[in-house]
Amino acid sequence: MKQFLSFVRKEFIHILRDPRSLLILLVMPQIMVMLPGYVIKNEVKDIRVTVLDQSHDVYTTQITERLATNEYFIPKGEVKTEAEAIDLFRKGEIDLVVVFGPEFASRLLHSQDASIQILSDGSEPNQASVRVAYAQQVVSGFQKELQQQMASSRPQVRGKGGITGMNIKVNSRLLFNPQQRSEVNFVPGVVGMIMLLICCMMTSIAIVREREMGTMEILLASPLPAIDIVLAKLIPYMVISLFNLATILCITNFIMNVPMMGSLFTYLLVSCIYIFTSLMLGLLISTCVNTQLAAMLISLLLIVPTIYLSGMVFSVESMPETAQIASNIVPTKWFISASRKIMIEGVALQYVAKEIIALVIEGIIFLLLSWKFFKTRLE
Repeated sequence: MKQFLSFVRKEFIHILRDPRSLLILLVMPQIMVMLPGYVIKNEVKDIRVTVLDQSHDVYTTQITERLATNEYFIPKGEVKTEAEAIDLFRKGEIDLVVVFGPEFASRLLHSQDASIQILSDGSEPNQASVRVAYAQQVVSGFQKELQQQMASSRPQVRGKGGITGMNIKVNSRLLFNPQQRSEVNFVPGVVGMIMLLICCMMTSIAIVREREMGTMEILLASPLPAIDIVLAKLIPYMVISLFNLATILCITNFIMNVPMMGSLFTYLLVSCIYIFTSLMLGLLISTCVNTQLAAMLISLLLIVPTIYLSGMVFSVESMPETAQIASNIVPTKWFISASRKIMIEGVALQYVAKEIIALVIEGIIFLLLSWKFFKTRLE
């Protein structure tokens, strides 16, 4: 029994001396529980809404003010045409457009239907439906109060279901994905997650494998500088990743019937930058760990922030502010945003400039850190 307890004690000491094991055993479970509870919110907040008012009367002004003061909406001014609104959608500056029909107040007062159309971005159909529903609630609340006001001022004009003629007809239209196909929404996110995990897993074991196999001495003795060794590790995996991307695009297009509304060249450009950034992240992991097992475990743990913080499943705008800031570190967030704009909205290169810049900056940072840590280990 004493010998058995000594072996148990030895194993505890072995675990406690390995900070990476402690991180996985004692910290990751808490993070994996807290992150979903902190990030996932059923309600949609911070809906950026703009107005296209063809009437400019007292009633449209009142509804606009109600939207502006509602806690779920952020007013973004007015637009003059639907084309201007669609351009703002493509730039990612708005989430909703409320369009008031002409002679809105006059039609209400003369017992005619007054029309409101709500435009939403259908590239995220679930979020779009919730946003439309919130706007409809605001309009319904206004209509109910207006009917009550008219009933108190003209009690004799009352039909069976309330005040006759005071009817606001609300219809919604989803832009870019009117059929609300779920695969159109999820494919860009799934592609981003798969490419990140494959690239990280491939490159995260690159340098560690050399060390474990005893071939690191050959690399150390070569005349090549550290940056050349790092890039030499990168290029083969870059070619393999591009081949994977090509096969994935063929599957999504010809089998899943997910359209490519924008330029294929623009999408490939963004994808190449994203693959480079993912490979650099894997190399960074490779230079920071000592075993292939640890490298693969860390790569697999990237699934958690990728799912919860990238906007693949849950809207980033609905997250707490701290989580929104943290999501900017996740490369997949920028790739998914650019992919949805290109594949679903059909935007040009200038509309994804922000995403490209973010991916380039992260890729360069990962490259420099990999180089730094690699040089430190050479010393």
